[in-house]
Amino acid sequence: MRNSKKLIVDGFRIAMAYIGTVIGAGFATGQEILQFFTRYGYSSFWAILISVALFVIVGRSILFYGRELRAKSYGSLIDHVFGISAPLVNLYLAVAYILLCGAMFAGAGALFEEQWGLHYMIGASVTALLTLIVTLRGVKGVLAINTLIVPCLVIFSVSVFVFALNRSNMPVIVMQPVKFGEALSLINTGVTYASFNLVLSIGVLAPLGGEIQDKKALSLGSLLGGSILGLLLIIGNYGLLANVPEVLHWEIPQMVIVNKMGGLFVTLFTLVIWAEIFTTAVGNLFAIHTVAKEKYKAESILPAIAGTVLGLAICLLGFSNIVSWFYPILGIIGFALCIIILVRTFRSES
Repeated sequence: MRNSKKLIVDGFRIAMAYIGTVIGAGFATGQEILQFFTRYGYSSFWAILISVALFVIVGRSILFYGRELRAKSYGSLIDHVFGISAPLVNLYLAVAYILLCGAMFAGAGALFEEQWGLHYMIGASVTALLTLIVTLRGVKGVLAINTLIVPCLVIFSVSVFVFALNRSNMPVIVMQPVKFGEALSLINTGVTYASFNLVLSIGVLAPLGGEIQDKKALSLGSLLGGSILGLLLIIGNYGLLANVPEVLHWEIPQMVIVNKMGGLFVTLFTLVIWAEIFTTAVGNLFAIHTVAKEKYKAESILPAIAGTVLGLAICLLGFSNIVSWFYPILGIIGFALCIIILVRTFRSES
C-alpha cells in the first residue's frame, strides 16, 4: 500500500512539474492555442491529439533517459543522444533557456505594468527573485512549487470551460474528417507545437528522471502530464472556437471569455497568467543552473544568479520583441531535437 501511494504521489509530482514547465504566458493568454490550433476550426482537435501523443511518448523517453544516466541536468541526456554534436546542442539549449527566462521576466513585467500600473522592471525583478529562490531549492523546490500552483491553474481553466460550455450551442467535441492537404497542415502544427514545448521540458524532465528512479512513477508522470496538457488544450480550444471571430482580434483571446465572468475572475485570470509565467521561468532557470553545476562543477549559487541577471538584461528588449525574434528559431531547432530523440528511443526499444 505504501509503495502504491508513493508511486501515485511521485507520478503526480512529475506530471505537475511537466505541466508547469510547458504552460507559460502564451498558453495562459490563449494566444498559443489560437495560433496553433483554433485557426484550423473544428479539425484542430486532431492536431491537439498529435501533440498529446508526443507529450506522452517523448516525455517518457526523456524521463527514462534521465533515469538511465542518473542525470543531474539535461546535459547528460544530450551527450548520450547527440554524441559528437552534443556540445553544439548543449550550447543551443543553454542560450534558449536564458532567452526564455528573459521572455518570462519580460512577460511578468508587462503584466505588472498593464494590469497593476507598476513599473515594468518591478514586475520583472520580483518574478526573477522568486524564480531564483525556488531554483536554489533544487528538484524539491521545482516539484513543490508546481505541485502547489498547477492544480489551481487546472481548476481555473476548467471553470472557464464550464462557463463557455453553458453559454455556447457548440457540441462538446467536434471531430470532422479532413482532406489530405489539411491533414498535412494539422500534423505539422501538432508536431511543431509539441516540439517547441518539449524543448522547454528537457531541462526539468531529465534531472527528474535522474532523481526519481521508479520507472512506473516516470511512466505515470509522463502519461498524466501529457494527458492533462491535452485536456487543457482541448478545453481552451473549445472556449476560443465558441467565441470566434471575436477572439481573433484580441491580444489576450481568453480575456474575451473571462470578461463575461465578472471582475473577480478577471483579477484571478491576471494571477493565473503570472503564475504560469512564473512556473515556466522556474523550469528554465533550473535547467541553466543544473547544467552549469554538472558540466562545470559549479557547486555554488553563481549559475542561478548569473542566469537570473542575464534574463533580466534580456527582458529589457521587451516581451513582444523577444517572442517575435527568437521563438520561431527555437521552434525549428526544437522540432529537429525531438525527432532525433524519438528516433533514438524507438531504436533502443526495438
